[in-house]
Amino acid sequence: MPRVGGHLPDDYGLSLTVLVPTASTENPVNTGDTLVFTTEAAYSAGPAAAGAAVQLIAKHPVSDPYTPLGVHAFGFSRVSKVKFSGTAPTIGASVAADGNGGVQAAAEGNGTRVLYVDAAGGFCEVAFP
Repeated sequence: MPRVGGHLPDDYGLSLTVLVPTASTENPVNTGDTLVFTTEAAYSAGPAAAGAAVQLIAKHPVSDPYTPLGVHAFGFSRVSKVKFSGTAPTIGASVAADGNGGVQAAAEGNGTRVLYVDAAGGFCEVAFP
């Protein structure tokens, strides 16, 4: 009898590319390693600490901080580029609607996560649940 379930094709779910600033030949990221977003830079990730909620899983190995790493992202359904008003949100912050068709920094975490900010351009890229 065939087994039901298992790994889904890469087309399902949210996939991203990130950089892992701590990756090196001494500390490589291996296929299947669990990761979390960090706030060091745009689209940055690092190894998940014991007890941390898994946000990303590596699709392939990397052994330097400059090679983009493909990851499966969990807890988010889409990344969108949106305009912001007021003070530019920071990487890792949550956003909320600003009432004018854009977003603003949220007063408290709400499941969204800013992954990239272009303060001069007035937009950010946000992972939405």
